[in-house]
Amino acid sequence: MAEEDEQWEAFKRWWKQNGASVLMGIAIVILGVAGWQYWEAREATARAEARQGFDGVISALQSEEDTEKRLSSMEYALDNLKDSQPGSPYAVFSAMVAASVYMEESRPEDAVEELSWALEQAGGEPLPMVVRLRLARAQLANENFEGALSTLEGIADAGEFAPLFHELKGDAHHAVGNEKDARQAYQAARESQGKNMNDRLLELKLSDLAAMEEG
Repeated sequence: MAEEDEQWEAFKRWWKQNGASVLMGIAIVILGVAGWQYWEAREATARAEARQGFDGVISALQSEEDTEKRLSSMEYALDNLKDSQPGSPYAVFSAMVAASVYMEESRPEDAVEELSWALEQAGGEPLPMVVRLRLARAQLANENFEGALSTLEGIADAGEFAPLFHELKGDAHHAVGNEKDARQAYQAARESQGKNMNDRLLELKLSDLAAMEEG
């Protein structure tokens, strides 16, 4: 009994010295767990809202309304998504979808605007590279050839997209009259395609350059 009393007294002395720090540690752990759960819940809610926004953009394009009304509905849904979830991949994908629609409707200037926004929000590779390639194509369609070259210069390694990268670069150089650079870019595009590929349009571009140089 005396031994138990001594142990109890020793525990009380220890608690008096360390109890506050122990409670503080427990509180920190509890708050950390609660904070993590709260953050997870917010992230899940944000992802769900972003997905709903993306679905809204797609639904607007699939409606049976006329083109003007469909585009208006798409733009409304897209603007809401970009305002509420600008950093979400769903917002970036939605902007890329809208850009594709604008290109189909011969509105490259609007495609450039959406893709420029998407590039700012795209995050880590490889998505920014894909956005840059689409942006360069839209800039070419909008006759902003120097802008297209500048956009393409931001790609350090095109990887599997090398054929498209070099061809777009060739198109931009050709448009501003840099025939030598255009030919080099087209040849790089051909080489990156591999021996078993036969891109007739690319070969036609190279043939046209050769004819111009001979003339």
